[in-house]
Amino acid sequence: MTSYEVLKNRLTNGRPFTVEAAVARITALADALEITQDQANELTALAQQYGSAAPQDTEARLQQLEAASLEHDAALIELAGQVAQLLTLAAPQTTTEAGGEA
Repeated sequence: MTSYEVLKNRLTNGRPFTVEAAVARITALADALEITQDQANELTALAQQYGSAAPQDTEARLQQLEAASLEHDAALIELAGQVAQLLTLAAPQTTTEAGGEA
């Protein structure tokens, strides 16, 4: 896979990134002649389409990180509940010596 293909995949796969970080990477690849100007233009357009702007102040950045952390925690709790439910369903049923369920 070329540098262009790798970066294009990263820009379009749904993972969060800032426009500034993407443009810096695109510029570095273009400066190193690893991608053409047309590819750089395409990647920049994708970065602007899918990227987000980083908050400029520390308080806003902390709020953004805390919100992402809460979303992550909620997803983990939901996943843990699903795993517990699957384990309950997969657990072998115990029976008494008479053949009935315990």
